[in-house]
Amino acid sequence: MPEPYWPKRKGAYTLSDAAKVGNRLARIRCRYCKLVRYYRLDDLKAVFGDIECDDVPYQMRCSQCRGHRTLEMELEDPPAEKRQGLIIRRVERIYYVRRVVWRDEGPGS
Repeated sequence: MPEPYWPKRKGAYTLSDAAKVGNRLARIRCRYCKLVRYYRLDDLKAVFGDIECDDVPYQMRCSQCRGHRTLEMELEDPPAEKRQGLIIRRVERIYYVRRVVWRDEGPGS
């Protein structure tokens, strides 16, 4: 018999909770094309807000194969030797696009 669905608890493990633990990185891997990227937790929090760590892969797409829902995330605290060789993706800038939609009012419309 399948287990019932239980809603998430209020005290779930968020990105800010994970960032408090130490100098951790998020290792995000695509299950389809096997691409591995490393992200800082503060950058992920700036982009997506303070969401749960389990929900981060569902907010992203793979940058190589553009696959949706193919990502998995692990939190790592790599040693200094491994950290020197890692390429960490950082947020360069965030910009918002503001679009205007007009409608006509008046006797002719």
